[in-house]
Parts: sequence; structure tokens; C-alpha cells
Amino acid sequence: MATSSERRKHRRFDLPCRLRIESPGGGDVRARTVNVCDGGVYFVVDRGLELGREVYVQLTVPRDTANTFFLEQFAAHAQVIRCDRPAPGQMGTGVALKFAKELALDLF
Repeated sequence: MATSSERRKHRRFDLPCRLRIESPGGGDVRARTVNVCDGGVYFVVDRGLELGREVYVQLTVPRDTANTFFLEQFAAHAQVIRCDRPAPGQMGTGVALKFAKELALDLF
């Protein structure tokens, strides 16, 4: 539940997942997530994406049970809602995407 100072609806998980972003007229971008939740993802790339741009994403979430390891695929339409400039001495631009419809990632 979000507090008055916290606007996030979903708990974020620091989980590196493979991410492929398809942008109309902009080519594909491949990245690893910094964090992920049912409502969106945050990742770092060499150059940012246009704020407000609508994209299609494919997200690969690692699953690990007592006896099995596998990768689960998710796909969604999303929108670029934030681009963070790199801090001094750091490389890459942080990008936040919000999924058009929440995903049931079942992260704990």
C-alpha cells in the first residue's frame, strides 16, 4: 500500500531479468532490469528512450524452485514514464516503463 510520500502501487524487486524493447521506428533495445514489479520495469541503457513513447516489451523472469530452474516469458505493451540522467561518473540512462496492463509476475 502506498503512503502519502510513496506513490508506487506495487512492491519492486531487485531482479535482473532479460528485457527486449520493441519501439515502432526506433529498433529493438536489449537490456537487463534493475528492478521489476507487476506494474513496470526499470533498467539502464546507453541512451534513453523518448519520454511518453509506447513500446512493446518481452520480459524473461528466472524461476527457481526446489527441483527446477526455468525462465518464464511475459509480453506487454508499455510506456516510457521516466528517463534518469546518469550520475557523475556513471554510465547509462535509467529508464522506467509502465505496463499498459499489470502483469501477474508472482514475485515474492
